[in-house]
Amino acid sequence: QTIGTGLIVFAITGAVFTLISILGAGGLAFIMQAPEEAFELTKSYIRICGGGFLIITAYNLLGSIFRGLGDSKTPLIAVGIACVFNIIGDLFFVAVLHLGASGAAIATVIAQLISVFISFFIIKNKKLPFELNRVHLKINKNYAMNIIRIGSPIALQDFLVGISFLVIMAI
Repeated sequence: QTIGTGLIVFAITGAVFTLISILGAGGLAFIMQAPEEAFELTKSYIRICGGGFLIITAYNLLGSIFRGLGDSKTPLIAVGIACVFNIIGDLFFVAVLHLGASGAAIATVIAQLISVFISFFIIKNKKLPFELNRVHLKINKNYAMNIIRIGSPIALQDFLVGISFLVIMAI
């Protein structure tokens, strides 16, 4: 029930951040003080990467399931494989197809998607100490509150780190 509730909570969170990124790309590029000549490219990059928030969220949730089961190697391997695909994707989309910043963003999202598929395939074929069925995919208020209570400090920390990077880039 915890994992089912987590899936729903994280899906909602990912959808909200996807909308914020896609609809607010111009505002985010402005906050980052993107130069005028790169402003449209920056907006495009933000929109494409923001469109991948659900993928990022799925990877993080799958990674947390592995770590909760005491397996920190599988998420590391999945990220390593994704990094290789990101580099290959960058070379293909940027150097071969000449898509520039948009190509780099597309490569990043595809690499993260590959990481999700790898993690999902492994978790599907792994003997787990619990069952996860469709009946578990519902919000249980108590579990949701625990997830939010435990996850909020790390989410706030990551948010503040992201803001500080934006401030550094603006400076």
